[in-house]
Amino acid sequence: MIATVILAGIVGWGLVVGEPDDYDRVQSLGSRIRCPVCQGESIADSPTPYAEDLMGFVEEKVAEGWTDQQIFDYLEDRFEATRLDPGFSGVNLVLWLTPALLVISGVYLATRRLIRPTGSEDG
Repeated sequence: MIATVILAGIVGWGLVVGEPDDYDRVQSLGSRIRCPVCQGESIADSPTPYAEDLMGFVEEKVAEGWTDQQIFDYLEDRFEATRLDPGFSGVNLVLWLTPALLVISGVYLATRRLIRPTGSEDG
């Protein structure tokens, strides 16, 4: 009985999660691609005709079997700052790590200042 419940759970989870269809994939990609016209908006959310054309391009390339990376690479070759979620490399890595390094440095300096060794007392 326990095996049946576990298998039913696995099948149910598979039905809920499942493989994304092409529409879901196009929407996911569109929500991660910055609109070249709008400030900080994805092409999936942008009402501009240009964003709609780009969504059509993404839909066409997904139907042709392009991978997500191929679509991103193609768009990045033609537009600057295509992704809404930049990766962790190059300058972006520095931008992601700088706040953490500043916090760590601040904690170190504060700790060093608070825990100062006492000098030898004459006596």
